[in-house]
Amino acid sequence: MDIITKLQKALNLSDRANISVHPAGAVNRVYRVRDPGNAQFPWRVSHLQNGDQQNRRDIPIDLAVKWMGDDDFSGVNRAHQFALQQQLYELGIAPQPIWLSDDETIWVEQWLKNSDSATLSMFDLAETLARIHSLPVTARPLDLASRWRHYSDIAQFDESNDLYLKAQTFQTKVIKSEQDDEDYVLCHNDLLINHLLLSADNTLKIIDWEYAAMGNRYFDLASCCLINKLEIDDSRELVKHYAKCMDINESDALERFDLHTEIVAITNNLWFAALNANKEQSL
Repeated sequence: MDIITKLQKALNLSDRANISVHPAGAVNRVYRVRDPGNAQFPWRVSHLQNGDQQNRRDIPIDLAVKWMGDDDFSGVNRAHQFALQQQLYELGIAPQPIWLSDDETIWVEQWLKNSDSATLSMFDLAETLARIHSLPVTARPLDLASRWRHYSDIAQFDESNDLYLKAQTFQTKVIKSEQDDEDYVLCHNDLLINHLLLSADNTLKIIDWEYAAMGNRYFDLASCCLINKLEIDDSRELVKHYAKCMDINESDALERFDLHTEIVAITNNLWFAALNANKEQSL
C-alpha cells in the first residue's frame, strides 16, 4: 500500500488503483498496478489512433512496478538502464519505461497485456539472442573486471579466499574478452526464458533489461544457459544455432563459449556472495 501511495502522488493515479503481487527474482519485488479508466494518467500507453482519443477514458492503466530497495550491492546504474530501455522500447523489443523514483528504488513500466511466457526451441532462443546482439544500440560497458572487484569488496573476501583467487587467475582473460571488437555487442545478461513474452498478436517482447550492457556475445550466451539451467547438449545446440544465425565459425563459437561458461560461473558465484553478505549486513 505504501507503493500505491507513492505512485498515486507521482503518477496521478486515482483512488481506484489496485495492486497485486507477482513472481520476482532474488532481489526485486514485482507488482502489477491497475487503475481503471484513469484519463488523467500523464504517460498513458495507448494503441489508439488519433481519431479514437475520445475513448481513452475507458482504457485502464496497467503497469508493471518493480521495487528494488533491497538491491544496494549490484552497482547497477538504474538511471542509465532506464534511458537504455527507452531506446529498446522505441525499437519495439521492450516494454515502455514510464517512471523511476528519485531514489531509484521504484521502477515503473508498461504491463504487457495478454502476454504469456513464450515456449521456445533452442533455435528460437538463438535467434532471439542474435536479434539482441544486432540491435543498433550502444550502452555502457559491462566491465566485468570492475564488477568482480565490486562484488569481492561487498563480500569482504580476503586474498586467501578460493573464489577470489580463481577470479584473479581469470582477470586477464576477462579484460581481453571485452576488448574483442568482433564479439562486442549489446548483451541482455539475464535472458531467462520467462523474460520472453509473446503477446496476443504474436509479437515477441523482452523484459528485465536491468543488467543489459555492452559486452562479449559469448558471455551473454553462457549467462542464458546458466540461468535457464540448460544441459550441456542443449547449451551446445544453442551455440551452434547461434553461430549459424550470425554466420560465425561453429568451432570458434564453441571454444569461446566454453571459456565464457567459466567466466559466467565465476561472475554468478561472486554475485551471490555479494548478495548474501549484503543480507547479513542488513540483519
